[in-house]
Amino acid sequence: MTEDSAAVVVETIRWERSVEVLWRRTASGVVVLPNDGGTASTLEGLHAALWDALARPTSLDLLVDQLSDHLGDDPVVARRSLAETIRFLVALGAVRESFDR
Repeated sequence: MTEDSAAVVVETIRWERSVEVLWRRTASGVVVLPNDGGTASTLEGLHAALWDALARPTSLDLLVDQLSDHLGDDPVVARRSLAETIRFLVALGAVRESFDR
């Protein structure tokens, strides 16, 4: 991911699963396969929980609340951790900014 394509995670943006991704739940998490010829990735822990939480377009604030069991007690660290997870999934092609406002 280049600096120009880095996802900016802000409170006003809603995030959703990319419709171009094939996915399947497994015993160990969620396997995602971007339709652009990328490689399959297995999501576990916070990554898999975020995937599940994005069944509908959701803002960062709501995600922090929904995923509090996977995040620390410090709200600043929790937001940073979740923002990094979103950026990771955006880079995989699994998550995108929602156009559904």
